[in-house]
Amino acid sequence: MPALSPVPDDTIAAPQPAIPQEDFKVNQDLLKRVASNLQLQAEEMEGPSDSLFNVLSSSALGCLALSLHQGVANISNTLWQTPASLAPISKKVERRYFVPAKDHEYLYSHLAPNSLVVKSVNHREDKDARRLDAFGRKVYSLASFQLRVANHQSLLSQYDFHLWGSLPKFEPLLPEWDKKDFKALVEEGAATVKMTLQAASDTADTAARSMASMISMRRALWLLLSGLSAKVQSLMRDLLFDGKALFAIQMDVHLHGMKESQTFLQTLGLYVPPATE
Repeated sequence: MPALSPVPDDTIAAPQPAIPQEDFKVNQDLLKRVASNLQLQAEEMEGPSDSLFNVLSSSALGCLALSLHQGVANISNTLWQTPASLAPISKKVERRYFVPAKDHEYLYSHLAPNSLVVKSVNHREDKDARRLDAFGRKVYSLASFQLRVANHQSLLSQYDFHLWGSLPKFEPLLPEWDKKDFKALVEEGAATVKMTLQAASDTADTAARSMASMISMRRALWLLLSGLSAKVQSLMRDLLFDGKALFAIQMDVHLHGMKESQTFLQTLGLYVPPATE
């Protein structure tokens, strides 16, 4: 079967958006307090220097790297003993995170490999294609589950933020000498919850990107095996994902409308109307 083209290294990650220095400093200071409270090792990682534009900022933004918690390391080390036979999702863990299935079927089921493109490959009974597609489904299931976990993290963090926001009303009931510490505690709790909510948002972003990568990989596989030209494949690979099937309805509409794909359609025994002048 044809080999999938490697993806250039420079397309793996897009440049990160600039973070306001004030917000960045607040977050980094909070992480330092977290590390101190939990007695964790923290390492300052300097940001890349820029000899051309360094005059625009007082200093390169560095990130604080927190040590990997032993509890997290224990989980990964245990699971990695048998990577090939490991289920992508723990059934015990999966039962903790649900969203309504209605309108969110794509989070629970594999996307059907639809379209005339898939029909053309299945017509040749390509076993390698089916094996690779099955692998893509497995990874997609894992990514969709991560999105469900991120949803729970976001909701719990939002609820936690509301709880902290309800505490200031009790400040007048405290002795005068306790009010300052109480206010500082509430502010620290609210700041921590905000960062937790940001982490949940980043997790959701990563999960959605992982799902998109698997959708793109499965599409690329079927398109590659279809025999369509590289130009047509490129156009079809990035069509909208509607959450209902691997290829959106527009896929076959585009195929019928492209002169270059008429021969492909005819090989499937489909009627192709003559091109109009």
